[in-house]
Parts: sequence; C-alpha cells; structure tokens
Amino acid sequence: MNLNNVKVTKVIVRVGELSLVDEVALRNAFEAYSFGSPLEGAELVVKTERSLFKCKRCGAEWSFREAFPQLKENIPVIHLYPHLVTELLKCPKCGSNEVEILRGDEFYVEGFEYVEAES
Repeated sequence: MNLNNVKVTKVIVRVGELSLVDEVALRNAFEAYSFGSPLEGAELVVKTERSLFKCKRCGAEWSFREAFPQLKENIPVIHLYPHLVTELLKCPKCGSNEVEILRGDEFYVEGFEYVEAES
C-alpha cells in the first residue's frame, strides 16, 4: 500500500467525560487542521467514556453521574476545578474522599477507516 494514496474516511476517538475535552472545539479543530490532508472530509466519531471511581478505603465503585444525577449534559464543576475531583467526590458507601479514577479521563484515537485513493 502506498501511504501517499490513502484517504481517511473515518476517525474514531474515545473521550472521557472527565478529560476536559470540549466536543464542539474538537470537531472544529479536526475540520480546520485536516484541510488539505488525507483526513480532509473524514467523519469524526466521538465516543464518550463515562467515569468510574473506586474508594481506596472500602472498595466501592460508582460514576460521576451517580454521584451528581442533576448534571445532565456536562460536568462544569470538574471543568472548572479538575484538581478538586477527589475533594468533591466522596464515597457513597463510607464517605471517604480517598478516591481513585478508574475510567473517564482518557483521550485517544481508538481507530480509523481508510480507502486507497485512485492514482
């Protein structure tokens, strides 16, 4: 395969809800920076990874949305103060603030699809 003749048709990214990545900004940047490249015109698929926390004291696991069900669309508290996650979250079982983030802060390319362009 000649990489000069590759046309990317789809890029799939996994974005954790705690990652501070704004999907609209990501889409705008993808469109702007892909102009004139093999990525131009490719579909950007954004998969959101929900958070998962674990209490270091008692082992209970829960998500941010379970702790704050009133937040429907985003997590503004975390976006404003990401360093305060462990202070804001307390274990729903034992009340400890010794919290480990198991999932939800990732941001990576999960995969892509392409076709070989005609020479």
